Order: sequence, then structure tokens, then C-alpha cells
Amino acid sequence: MTPRWIFRAAACLLLPALAACGGVGATPPLRPNEVQVIEPAGKEADWTYAPKELRVAAGTTVTFVNRGKEFHTATSDEPGRPFDLGMDSGKSVTFTFSNAGAFAYHCGVHPQMTGVVRVCEGACP
Repeated sequence: MTPRWIFRAAACLLLPALAACGGVGATPPLRPNEVQVIEPAGKEADWTYAPKELRVAAGTTVTFVNRGKEFHTATSDEPGRPFDLGMDSGKSVTFTFSNAGAFAYHCGVHPQMTGVVRVCEGACP
């Protein structure tokens, strides 16, 4: 085999392996009206939600996605807790925000995780 063919063969073997590793630790792209749990490996103090603030129109259903390894919640900070959603690892839950306002929330297990859903009458600016 010529050095050129050896290089091509090696490249063909390495490309799939590199492609498979490319997403390790990466956050999947956010979908509209979606909040993701973010768990940087070995950095529990940095666990969070993304985006930190989501803006939606009244009547929108928001999906909370847990792609992490731990159980999390999205628990309303409001008195009476209009929502308290538990998310097992690899699962998602939804909640429909019917009224306009700012709805702060946190993880009931990991209180450093906080976020806000801002609900607008009509389209948000």
C-alpha cells in the first residue's frame, strides 16, 4: 500500500469515531418552548436550566427536559406552587402557562438551579 492509501484508510476509520465523540458533554440544541436541565460533569454547583429565561405567549405549553443523570424538579417559587414538576433522568414533562406574568422556579433537589418563564399577552418582544 502506498502512504496515500494508508492515510485514506486511517481517515476512514477515524472519522466515525471522531463524529461519535463530538457530542460528548455538548448540550443538544434547544427547541422552541423547551427548557433543558444542564449537568456539567463533576460540577454540581454549575448545574442549571437552559435557557435561564424563556419567553412565551400565554397559553403556550413548555417542555422541561432532563437529559442529565439525576432526578430534578421544576418547582414554582410562587405561593401555592402552581407547578411542581418532577423529571426522572432522560424524561420530559410539560406545563401550560395560561396567564401572563413572570414565573420563577427552582429545582427542589438542587436549589442552585433556577430559571424564569416570562409569559406575555400575545407574542413576546
